[in-house]
Amino acid sequence: MELIARLQDFSEDHPCGHGGNEACMLPRNVQQNLANTAPFDSRGQRQGIASPVPVMVRQRFTRRSSNLIATLLFFLILSGPPRLRIRDAEASLRGEVDWVVILHVVVWAFAGLWVLYQIWKHLQAKSLIPHFSLPQKLGLAMTFCLAVSAVISRAPVLSAFKIYQMVVSLLFMQLFVERFGPKNCLKKIFWGTALLCGVIAVCAFLAPGLAWIASDFNPDPSRLTGLLAPTGAVSAFAIILLLTGVRKIWRVIPLALLSLFLALLVLSLTRTAYVVILVFLVLVLIKRPDAKSLKELVYLASVVALALYAYHWLPNLSEYRNPEAVSSLDDRIGLWRYLSNITLTQSPWWGLGYYSSSRVHGPQYNPGLGTAHSMFFEILLGGGVLSFALFITLCALLSMYAAYLLFRNRDRFTFAVATLFLASVILGSMGDEIDSGPVAICFWYSAAVLPWMYQRSSRRATRPDESGRPLPMKAVALHER
Repeated sequence: MELIARLQDFSEDHPCGHGGNEACMLPRNVQQNLANTAPFDSRGQRQGIASPVPVMVRQRFTRRSSNLIATLLFFLILSGPPRLRIRDAEASLRGEVDWVVILHVVVWAFAGLWVLYQIWKHLQAKSLIPHFSLPQKLGLAMTFCLAVSAVISRAPVLSAFKIYQMVVSLLFMQLFVERFGPKNCLKKIFWGTALLCGVIAVCAFLAPGLAWIASDFNPDPSRLTGLLAPTGAVSAFAIILLLTGVRKIWRVIPLALLSLFLALLVLSLTRTAYVVILVFLVLVLIKRPDAKSLKELVYLASVVALALYAYHWLPNLSEYRNPEAVSSLDDRIGLWRYLSNITLTQSPWWGLGYYSSSRVHGPQYNPGLGTAHSMFFEILLGGGVLSFALFITLCALLSMYAAYLLFRNRDRFTFAVATLFLASVILGSMGDEIDSGPVAICFWYSAAVLPWMYQRSSRRATRPDESGRPLPMKAVALHER
């Protein structure tokens, strides 16, 4: 049984061809184990096994690179797509349709068709039935509860479409990871966020109305977070994936990209994104992953930050954002208390309809806030206690997987996935949703990859090799295949 389990691990770490039907050449130690466990012949001698031995194994990930249609759909749903205009919050409640709404419907319709096509292909090959882990089952159960609550929503069409986006995001990431591999998918996320950062930077000069908004103390456009994408979240994701995916950061292109991402992060004036990067840097100092350039950069940044602080040269964020709003999180705490009270009073079990209710009750509390500004309270208000309990369980389970992987491994890929999940939870808890956009895609990517990584790591940790040493997790950079 131990030998069979090792063959399964070998098939996951060493893909053979695109379809998984070619023969794999086994490593030498496995060949020796096969020879040692071979039965005896009639003369009392052990029957040898020819070396090398071709063994047919089923591969978990069937392809190494995605086609044009899948890549295009991936980038489109990662971007949202962008809103591209200022829209009345009550227009969606009234069911008004414009060209941006039509664009969103078309993009997500094609994404849903791609998901159905992949499921149909899985069903045609009966041995390749889609496998859903426990976190994904919890996510599907949560979306089912949210769908039930859409019946009593003030805007059932809006609620149904947002729930549909959530289901498609979950299934799209699961099938994309299964077909093209977790590392290939992570590279797509990096290039998607880098592309969004590039578009934001270009529009900051050529189309400032799409990129700039007013800050707390400056009525003029002075904050780089407009209608294209959440600049703080996108730049934070790009920084994390760049630093964990590039072996040599001290080169022209990586340094240029890092400078661009940092500039967008600073100009976004998004305090939650600042916290994400700070947590990421602290984890690098504590965990010290196998990334020499990353550790050197973090050490250098720490020294520079301490020097700037000692000489009082650090910029003061209070000049651009209201410091009195920090304690109340820009009045989010009061909003969450208000929305929770409404949910537990009017419909505690099933909620009042995902997303639409926050657009009804949120402006009643503070017209400047609008929605619930948290994926947790959006789900509590929209789906009630049942959906909220499932989502809390989902996040707790994924957090356990991420903490275990960070404790057991130090490779780049593990550190990238774990910190990406942590970043998506922090950003989602303060304003972003998990139905569409960069935060949603990163969250559901983590839900697809973390259970597989946890299972593989825990299985290897409990099965030592012949010398008694644990089987190491293969460290692979994000840009390597």
